[in-house]
Amino acid sequence: MFVETKMLTYACICSKYQICTATWDLKMESVSVDSIPLKQSGKDRPMMALQAKFCLPSNRTLPVLVVGSNTNALIYDIKDRKIMASVPLDSPQDAIDVRLVEETFRFSRGISCVENFIIVGAHTGELLIFNCSSENNISVKKSLMEHKHPIADVATCAFDLITASVDVNGLAIVWNKNMKTILKKINTGQSVSCCNVLRKQVLIGNFLGQVLFYSVQSGELMAEVNAHSRMVSSIAVAPESAYVLTAGEDSYIRIWKLHTRKPEAYQVEFRHGEQLPNIPISGAQFINGRGSGFAVAAYDYSKLFLYKIAKKPAAVPPATT
Repeated sequence: MFVETKMLTYACICSKYQICTATWDLKMESVSVDSIPLKQSGKDRPMMALQAKFCLPSNRTLPVLVVGSNTNALIYDIKDRKIMASVPLDSPQDAIDVRLVEETFRFSRGISCVENFIIVGAHTGELLIFNCSSENNISVKKSLMEHKHPIADVATCAFDLITASVDVNGLAIVWNKNMKTILKKINTGQSVSCCNVLRKQVLIGNFLGQVLFYSVQSGELMAEVNAHSRMVSSIAVAPESAYVLTAGEDSYIRIWKLHTRKPEAYQVEFRHGEQLPNIPISGAQFINGRGSGFAVAAYDYSKLFLYKIAKKPAAVPPATT
């Protein structure tokens, strides 16, 4: 995440019992790293980080670190590393059998932010809502329960303030910016792994390596791209350039250009590809809204891969004598 007021880029990686963070400036001259350990409650089930993301609510000058785990959804203040808000994960309401309650694997996954709302998905299908009312105050709001299956991912378009939530059963729900009105429900019929939103299109990645583009307005499938040979682990977007970055467990990162401006034809254009041999990619994100670079994280790997996207220098004409 790039914070323009500070001219700093923030990144984080999950490492089971801790979150590793990194911050750097535009010229990479000032780089700082840190780690935030997850405070254990002493119960039988240890808290393990499953997903983490930096979010910047409108009422704050610095981003907060949002963590999804197997026991809680937490929000950390990155200045003092203290917990600002935490919500324990409940068992499904229909899990009446005690054995079923004990065997249910709880998790929170899918993190997004729209204005002052922070949204985190849960295994029950709930969308946990946090409200940031000031620099130091984050409160828990009433959860949204429109999904009947575990949440796979949640994403927001920074330009249109449109949020999409998708569950593992393939239902995508598009919300307006106040998270009170449903704009569209799209039954994709897909086994969804991740999603994102760009130019009023919901982008959905599945376990077959495909990326599907659905119109927010009509719910119509606009394009289907066979992007990877294995599960799509991450979809990132750069709203200013309409770039789409996809990463998969096949160790490939690919960059696409989405064309939706009329009278041109709707098109998803391939622009670039990178491979990290024998490294299962767990996450990838553009470092800013222009898409001038991206960061890649891999499963059980301590390094964060950074790439810069630059135009090729113009060809120099041969000298004449």
